[in-house]
Amino acid sequence: MVKLVSILPLAKQHKLRNYLNKHRALLESDTSSYGVGRQRYWLEHQPILGSCGKQYQPAIQHPQFWQFCQTIYRRAMRVALPDQATLKPDLGLVAYGGVGIRQHRDDPYAACPAVSINLSTATTQWGYTATYVGYEKRRPRQISEEIHHLPPGAIIIFNSQNPHRVINPDRERWSINLWRISSSCRPYFQSYLDGAPMARDNAVSFFAQVEEKYYGQERAKGYTGRGAAVDIS
Repeated sequence: MVKLVSILPLAKQHKLRNYLNKHRALLESDTSSYGVGRQRYWLEHQPILGSCGKQYQPAIQHPQFWQFCQTIYRRAMRVALPDQATLKPDLGLVAYGGVGIRQHRDDPYAACPAVSINLSTATTQWGYTATYVGYEKRRPRQISEEIHHLPPGAIIIFNSQNPHRVINPDRERWSINLWRISSSCRPYFQSYLDGAPMARDNAVSFFAQVEEKYYGQERAKGYTGRGAAVDIS
């Protein structure tokens, strides 16, 4: 399942893009087999790809930016899975550029529910094959890929273990992707946390307030609280 949760207002998109553009120096070449040519950096913690979710290392720490990411993730989870406890993400990935991402499932470190913010300058084509229904890895089915057209500022939640891809994104597209560690990899992650040195504080800025615009149907469910303010500058 993929769900369009909300859309950031244009003014908020611009503030967030300006912040990310100020810190392009953090970008590194993607090492994944499906994102060759893409630029990206990890937030909080970086899984070592190919380790099957067993190895991690410290990543970029921007406390106020991460607070914003946590707020987005919690609100998306509350909309998509209202009957479950609202949890925080463990790590994130900021990606940039006009490189398409080949079809893939996220590595085993990633729990099924994933949240992504599309900060593009044009509509993004996003392919998704809903092999698993909902946000669990159970009862796979044969189904064709659907192409979704994500507007700039779209916040979506999807099952990371379903095949997905990005098709010919615009050259100035940013995306922010957020996950919790899967239950099968949680013991390895906790072991890493217990032994990891204190991460370097890379806080360089804080955000002026960013809010998302929720659909009326979500408000009708009773989700009217806006939560704590998140700062962006």
